[in-house]
Amino acid sequence: MNTPQLPAEIKLIRESMSVTRYVLPKRNLGAAQKFGWAPIGIGLFITLFMFFWMSGPISNGLHSSGLGRWLSIGFGLMGLPGLALGLGLLTLGIVILTNISHAEIVVGEGLIVAIEQIGLIAIRRKRLVTELRQFVIRKGGMPVKDNHGGVNILVPELALLEAATNGGKSFWLAPAYPHDLLRPLADVLAASLSLGRQSTILEHTAPVIEVIEREAGETETDIAVPKPAKTDITCQTDPHGLAIAIPPKGLWKGSQGLFAFSLFWNGFMAVFTTLMMKGHPPLPVYLFIALFWAIGIFMLVVAINMAKRKVMIAVANNLLAYRVTGPFKTTEQKIPLDTINTIQVGPSGMEVNDRPVMELQIIPKSGKKIGLLSNRSLEEQEWLAYSLRQTLKLQLAH
Repeated sequence: MNTPQLPAEIKLIRESMSVTRYVLPKRNLGAAQKFGWAPIGIGLFITLFMFFWMSGPISNGLHSSGLGRWLSIGFGLMGLPGLALGLGLLTLGIVILTNISHAEIVVGEGLIVAIEQIGLIAIRRKRLVTELRQFVIRKGGMPVKDNHGGVNILVPELALLEAATNGGKSFWLAPAYPHDLLRPLADVLAASLSLGRQSTILEHTAPVIEVIEREAGETETDIAVPKPAKTDITCQTDPHGLAIAIPPKGLWKGSQGLFAFSLFWNGFMAVFTTLMMKGHPPLPVYLFIALFWAIGIFMLVVAINMAKRKVMIAVANNLLAYRVTGPFKTTEQKIPLDTINTIQVGPSGMEVNDRPVMELQIIPKSGKKIGLLSNRSLEEQEWLAYSLRQTLKLQLAH
């Protein structure tokens, strides 16, 4: 068998006897560079808005004294996440517009590390080499899911190299490069890592890592997802279908941290409002305070609803039925199986501590997605999504 060779554009650096770095060239995004203006415009608007929003309470705090001084400054600093978002979008737009980014891959000491180098900033993702199953080259662009469960293809003239793991998950190694550059790189990585895994002292010989190619929006056949060891979800199957019962998780675990954050938010607002009322502020300040009280109360209601609701899902007689029973209302629906495109795990659109809250999503062939179980762990969501997909296939086959 011929030994794969790296293209001349990719630099190979031996950092030690066991660590190798593959440095890819600077990207050439071509016509896609013009899309950098979109995040620049949005980022500039958010940055300016947050700057002026924060300057008011911080300026008032600097000109006051006592506890009110620090509370006012603290209130203004709550805008820092929004300011960071605006600056991040600005940076992304500049990166796209100026083509200053490139990818690097480091292999060694049992790890594979994907590095996205943006000027002086390096973003790293790492996995154990023993978790790798295959390298996938996505031809025709990079698939990105939207909020409705659909897939958008970015830079269709370029390709993407990603690594798939044994758990069915994948992560990007080198996005937005020509196919002719990524294919030999994937072959070199697969050959070297497969050899390294065979020489490792393991209880069983590790399988060889393969390289496959797919179109940007193409998916592979489902890989079995086992039931999580620690779960209180009951799942019963029989020849006629599937029944799933998901009990409430409670305020602390079931709200994904939103209940604790809403208590902090509303507690801060209670102290802040008390201090502001002593100074008899003008009407606009009352409206400003009311807005943030509304946000805090909304978060508290959402947290209680997430924590206290129970869900029943059943698949039988060519129908998928679900019922969500919460403290405020009960929702139920029956969906014909032939109208369902897929069932997957995806972002709910809500974030806690700047991290997206994931949910089980029923994606219809037309119409809006249905999101469930955002208060459950990712492992439980992926297990249920896999179990439901398999049942749907069996039901539709009969």
